[in-house]
Formats: sequence, structure tokens, C-alpha cells
Amino acid sequence: MSDTKNRSSDDESPAGPKKHHFTPLELQRKQLDKLLEKIDKPVHIPGRPNQKKGNKEPKDYVKNVQGSSAGAGSGEFHVYRAGRRREYARLKNMELESKEEREQREYEEKIQEMRTQDEEKTEKNRTKRQRRKQRAANNKLSKRKAEDRSSDEDKDEDDGEDKKRSKHDSDNDEQ
Repeated sequence: MSDTKNRSSDDESPAGPKKHHFTPLELQRKQLDKLLEKIDKPVHIPGRPNQKKGNKEPKDYVKNVQGSSAGAGSGEFHVYRAGRRREYARLKNMELESKEEREQREYEEKIQEMRTQDEEKTEKNRTKRQRRKQRAANNKLSKRKAEDRSSDEDKDEDDGEDKKRSKHDSDNDEQ
């Protein structure tokens, strides 16, 4: 019987090797080995949670209700202090949320104002550009008309001179 109690080798014990707490390196090695055994299986890596961990809403009921004749015991201060701490944390969280909402609203208003200013400036520049184009087109058109008039007048003058010459030539032929 003494042989079974004094076994020092892990291999001889009926329960198998002794278990011990793993070091972080051993835990990581074990996890990696597990992952590498199933190399073809996709690994799910969870993303970050969307919401911050906040304090929960206070409960609607009070656990430690004392009678009207009972005085404050030695543990009541700690209960009061914990409740006060939770309430202050809740109020601080509410203030932070309202501040974030206000800042977000101000940011969106500022962005909207900048967009409207940009649109107004763009519209103003667009109208200026269109007026310049229209003015240039009108100038081209008036120049063409002026050239056409001058060329028409030149033609009329040339035609008039030709008519005079032809009339003069015809008069000379008659004589």
C-alpha cells in the first residue's frame, strides 16, 4: 500500500500527468496550436462594441429598508456611499452624453453653414462666368454684324461703281 501513496513519477499515476496553471506563454502556445490544427476553418474575430460601458440605470426599489425606530448601523454609511457614488457616476455620464450631443449638433450646424456659404459663392461665380460668356458671345455677334455691314457697304459701293462704269460704258458705246 505504501507503494501507491508514494509514487513520484507522473507516468505511473493512474490519473495521468499532474495539471498545473499555465503561464501566459503556454496559454498562447496552446491557443495557436488549436487554431493551426484547423487551418482551413475561418476564425471569427469580434469587432469593437459600439456603445461604451456605462453605468446601469438605478434600480427602482431600495433593498435596505429600515424601520422607523431603527438607527443607522455601522454598515449603513458604506451602503449610502456606494449609492451616492453610483448616482454621481450616472449624472456624470448623462452630462457627458448631453455634451457630446451638443458638440455633434454644433459641428453639423457649422458644416451645414459652410456648405451653404460654398454654394452661394459657387452660384455667384457661376453667374459671373455666364455673364462673361454672354458678353463675349454678344461682342462676337456684334463684331460679325459690323463686319457684315461693312462688307455689305463695300459690296454696295463696288456695285454702285460697277453700275456707274457700266452705265458710263454703255453711254460711251452709244456715241
